[in-house]
Amino acid sequence: MPLLTSETVLPPATPPNVAGAGRVICLDGLRGVAACSVVAFHFFYAFTPTLFADKARNGFTVFDTPLAVLWNGHFAVAVFFVLSGFVLAASAPKTVREAPLMIGLRYARLALPALASSILAWAWLVGFPDAAREVQALTGSPWFRWTYQPPIPPLSRAIWEGGVGVFLEGTTRFNNPLWTMQAEFMGSLLIYGSYALLRGQARPFAMALGIVVFSGVGLFYLAAFCGGALVYAFRHLLRNHTLGGSVLGMLGLVIGATYPGHAGGEGALVSVQSWLGADGLRQIGAVFVVLALLITPPIRRLFETTPLQRLGEISFPLYLVHVPLIVAPACFLYARFGPLAPLPLAGLFILTCLAALALAGLFLITVERPVLLALRIIRTRGRARLASP
Repeated sequence: MPLLTSETVLPPATPPNVAGAGRVICLDGLRGVAACSVVAFHFFYAFTPTLFADKARNGFTVFDTPLAVLWNGHFAVAVFFVLSGFVLAASAPKTVREAPLMIGLRYARLALPALASSILAWAWLVGFPDAAREVQALTGSPWFRWTYQPPIPPLSRAIWEGGVGVFLEGTTRFNNPLWTMQAEFMGSLLIYGSYALLRGQARPFAMALGIVVFSGVGLFYLAAFCGGALVYAFRHLLRNHTLGGSVLGMLGLVIGATYPGHAGGEGALVSVQSWLGADGLRQIGAVFVVLALLITPPIRRLFETTPLQRLGEISFPLYLVHVPLIVAPACFLYARFGPLAPLPLAGLFILTCLAALALAGLFLITVERPVLLALRIIRTRGRARLASP
């Protein structure tokens, strides 16, 4: 692919799985890196919880630097929501008649993999019923309160929570990352619904208004969806600028990816540190990072490389399967040999990551791809039927 000059306008971007459409593939790589950040966050929050204790950090630590992006699961989720807003805006219904079809397909796209992962999580918990409780006793991690302890509820409960309950209640203790499914579906309703009703410049205006309104009432996750949709709306105005993109990306990491929870105290610097990474700034930082990636050619090319593209392909499966691995077999090993010194803990982390990648690849083949193929067929036929007189 030829190199782009500083005056080249970025090509129009449309979502994955649309035949003949262009695609900003660097965003797939970003999604993959964000999924890895979530894996790291959950692993270390389970086994080294004191590092993440709210208001426990004094002075300046690595958590107060952009390097925290590597394990800041909160920021990674904000990035997911911004990327979802971008993709949803690109795949918005063309007419009001299409909206119910697209919303239904979006629910199925989220619910079917979530359901499969909930069943998988149930199987792991039944196989290792005491592992999480034993590790919680050793580490004192509060994270395990989001995981079922014995007696493990029946499979029927896992099916309900994974396919329906998590969308209604916004939480499940079989596979706790599924809390984002409700947020994803609400963001889908917001963008698909508004885009079905609005046309032209009314759409970006509505998204800009949404950022203000949702931020004002504390619904920052919906503001992130609006931010991603706004980036999509004005993508044709973006031009490559390596220096400007680098500065923007670093600013996004500083305000959004530094880990929240720094202890407050006297002095302006400490006061600023205590706010960095909090809700609001986190979502702004995520938008800045997405924008920076789009306009910074060297970084964009990095995220377009084959390894990161492969990681992006399994990002959703990886997000869905990693927690069952942590709370079951990884906890079993930790309880058997723990507490672990840093070096053995690093070994367990590597082992867990490799297992998660392997399981995500299997999930991709057996669940993700078949679901996407089926939904693509339904969408094509549904649109054809709606277009017919």
